[in-house]
Amino acid sequence: MDIDTSRIQELIERPGESLSVELKRWIDPDSSDGIAKIVKTALALRNHGGGYLIIGFDNDTLKPDTENVPENVREKYHIDKIQGVVSRFSSESFEVIVDFPKKDGQEYPVIVIPSDVKTPVATKSDLVDNGHKLIRTDTVYVRSLKANNTPSTTQATSKDWPNIVEVCFDNREADIGRFLRRHLGGLSPEIIREFVSAISQKAEPEPTIEDLLSKHLEESEKRYESVIHERNLTFPEHGAWEVALLIIGEVPPYTANKDFLNLLGSNNPGYTGWPVWLDSRAFSDRDSRPFVMDRVWESIIVSLGTAWSNQIDFMRLDPRGKFYLRRALPDDISASQRAPKPMKYLDFGLPIIRSAEAIAVGISFAKAMGCDSENTRLSYAFKWSKLHGRKLSSWANPGRSISHGGSAYQDDVLSFVQVPLETPLSALGNYVNKVVQPLFEIFDGLSLSNNVIEDLTQRLIQRKL
Repeated sequence: MDIDTSRIQELIERPGESLSVELKRWIDPDSSDGIAKIVKTALALRNHGGGYLIIGFDNDTLKPDTENVPENVREKYHIDKIQGVVSRFSSESFEVIVDFPKKDGQEYPVIVIPSDVKTPVATKSDLVDNGHKLIRTDTVYVRSLKANNTPSTTQATSKDWPNIVEVCFDNREADIGRFLRRHLGGLSPEIIREFVSAISQKAEPEPTIEDLLSKHLEESEKRYESVIHERNLTFPEHGAWEVALLIIGEVPPYTANKDFLNLLGSNNPGYTGWPVWLDSRAFSDRDSRPFVMDRVWESIIVSLGTAWSNQIDFMRLDPRGKFYLRRALPDDISASQRAPKPMKYLDFGLPIIRSAEAIAVGISFAKAMGCDSENTRLSYAFKWSKLHGRKLSSWANPGRSISHGGSAYQDDVLSFVQVPLETPLSALGNYVNKVVQPLFEIFDGLSLSNNVIEDLTQRLIQRKL
């Protein structure tokens, strides 16, 4: 395998962000954890069509990792050792190269993965450390983008296979050409052209995560309309807040039985008095209790005209890792004496608090379901509707004030965010900020301080609201 040393030196000088390049801090290739990282990345790059694993750099800052530098880099990352661990776990053997370019006098190992893959590679054996499977047999790894658009290695899902097949197909074009010349030589040029055109057409592009979330929202909204029609329910005019969640990654098998409902109910942290995805099985109103429809738990909770709380909630809990909640804006139906006239205002703090709660509860659900924290992402869509003409206020929490006087011209707002399952709760503020800023921008371009969003998010997590 040829090696472009100038290209490798360029990568060391400017690592950049590319699906063909993976950066790792200094790892120990003799440890189980280090072997797992090398193998997963090597196989993912192979399935991507080749690339480079650069060790000794921080993947977030793209800067050299100055901690834990081995004394003898060349010995620590010797080609025989690296080739050995890759061959040990790869379903198909392929050659790798290890080069050691320098930056500021320090050598850094670069593992070069070839680009001539013709069939997808998978893992062929387990790697177990202290009872935990770091590598699972028959797993295919690919390169993808994290929520913050940085490259990462992850297990392949159905959406990844068209790209994998396309990479393998591109590398087999020469073989296909020989096949056509050998077997189709007697056919007319027109037939051959039609045949080549048919087999070379690219597959329809796979839907993006945002496409899938939008479809999930649309299906859930239709279910809400069906339920209120079936039950002949009528509500006062109100705006709504919706959240749709898809767990992206391997979801352990569950069904829509009571065990699944018990699992979610017992792992809902209950950050507020009326938490998102509320378990309503104990409600005296039987119509508010959850029911199963098409293998999905659903419930609609209607509490209007009470002295203590007005709520309209519709939720869906799909054991396959899909969740949905629609909630009437409290600005329009609240029983509080401080509540404003319906359809006129939006309390700026409530969208922050509820969005943070939805993200935090989703993390709790995914972990309780046994999803792998390292290889799972939570993809959210948030939607606010019937906003036209509203102004921002702070009626729900008079202790905070907002002087912004702009009105919303836009009626609906839709925002998306992806959150790695391994994200600590202390780091949720940045994700909440991505969710709510598109909402606040429709109020004459308001840019709410991230400090306010961070403060409300942490107060929710710490139950200090």
